[in-house]
Amino acid sequence: MSFTHAVILATSRLAIVVNGVLRKTTQDVELNGFFIPKGWKIYLFTRGIIYDSSLYPEPSTFNRWRWLDKSLESQKHCFLFGARGRLCPGKELGIVKVSTFLHYFVTRYRWEEVGEVEIIKFPRVEVPNGLHIRVSKY
Repeated sequence: MSFTHAVILATSRLAIVVNGVLRKTTQDVELNGFFIPKGWKIYLFTRGIIYDSSLYPEPSTFNRWRWLDKSLESQKHCFLFGARGRLCPGKELGIVKVSTFLHYFVTRYRWEEVGEVEIIKFPRVEVPNGLHIRVSKY
C-alpha cells in the first residue's frame, strides 16, 4: 500500500488544510539577518513552503511518485501533519481510514466526471463548484 500512501501524501500537500502555524520565540533569534526578540509571535506560512520549487520540484504538479521516497516525509520542511514534536495525533488513523476508503472505492467501483470542472490550483487546490461524479459498481 506504499503507492496509496504516496497518493495520500501528494493530495495532502496540494490540499493542505492548515495555512500556517503560530509560534512564540523562547529566546532571542537571528534568522537570515533579522533579529527576532524573545517573546515575539511568529507565523510560519506553510503554504509558502509547500509551493517552494527548491523543496518540491514542479510544486503545483500532483506528483505521487516523489512520495515513494520515504525520507521526504521526515524532512524538516514537510508540514503535512504538523512537524517534529507537534505531529497530529490522528495522523496514522487518518491515513489508515483514507487508505481503506480508497482501496474499496478503486477496486469495487468506477466513476466518471459529470459536467464541467473548474480547478483552482493556487493558493491551494480547490474545486469551487464541487467535483460531480457518477459512481457505478464494477
